[in-house]
Amino acid sequence: MRCLSCRRLAFSPICRHCRRLSLAPWPKLRRLGCGLDVVSFYSYDELEPFLLSKHLPHGWLVYNIIAYETFKNVDIPDKEIYALPIDDDSSGGYSHTALLAKCLKRRGYTPLWSVLRAQNRVSYAGQPLSFRLQNPRKFSYSGPSGIEAVLVDDIVTTGLTLQEAYGELRRNGVEISTAFVLADVDR
Repeated sequence: MRCLSCRRLAFSPICRHCRRLSLAPWPKLRRLGCGLDVVSFYSYDELEPFLLSKHLPHGWLVYNIIAYETFKNVDIPDKEIYALPIDDDSSGGYSHTALLAKCLKRRGYTPLWSVLRAQNRVSYAGQPLSFRLQNPRKFSYSGPSGIEAVLVDDIVTTGLTLQEAYGELRRNGVEISTAFVLADVDR
């Protein structure tokens, strides 16, 4: 196969050379209007070809590589902190957010799968802010209360999805310390 980045022959969708060059995370903090701190590791432009692969047959492998390279230097928590993937529905074959949460498990976080689900299945891809405001996700949380957690998603654009999930979790007694996202469109 060929590397998605440099097009060289490789045994992986992202060759070792491009992992070192393209997947060197540079964490940046963004605070949303609700007070949630969001740590992004890349700008969207840096990862766009890789992120767009999530809907392709090899997308799970690409996301696994990105997640490993991104989270391998995340600090290990000194207490139990859960990783809550945003809407980890796997009806498309796999869930990219569940895969990200699984990679955080290697760093000491405890993933909670299938507990934070959007009731509105509309796609926000390419939609303006007005559309997003008119079509909220309507999250439902079915996990335990009284826990501390981080939210996990792949991309943050306006921050509305993270803010809505944050609100639902707070209403259900979950303390959210931060959100981890691979890429921020506004960086």
